[in-house]
Amino acid sequence: MNRLLNSFRRLRGRLLRPPTRMDGYSLIEMVMVILLMSVAIPGLVGLYTTVLTNSHNAEIMTVADLLAVEQMEIIFADKHGSGLGGYNAINSGRYSSVNPTGYFSAYTRTVNIQTINAGQPYEYKLITVTVNHPLIPSVVLNAAVLDHSGL
Repeated sequence: MNRLLNSFRRLRGRLLRPPTRMDGYSLIEMVMVILLMSVAIPGLVGLYTTVLTNSHNAEIMTVADLLAVEQMEIIFADKHGSGLGGYNAINSGRYSSVNPTGYFSAYTRTVNIQTINAGQPYEYKLITVTVNHPLIPSVVLNAAVLDHSGL
């Protein structure tokens, strides 16, 4: 019985004295977590917004590049097509107002053709296709076409 009484006294002593190790978080730790989150979350939201914007701009830039390549292929097809005049079929008046429609109506496409060394044996035409969109810089595609008929 004495042994049981001593056990009870030890247990009661442990329950009444303050614990040596605290469980849970202190107020300072909670304030630090809130402060850290208040700095990290706006930064992550800003990063997410930037990634979405750049992704959309990359899509617009890719479409602009494809529209420029499409126009250049149309010009090359006119040069190589039968009955269209070959090299002489390429002139600025033929491609002056060719703008995409529908989904691509926000894009504008211009074609500039310059004849270099006109009348010389090595005459060529410098073709510049420019595609514009309000959200991106201009996409410019250049090509040179040589007149093989004089060689």
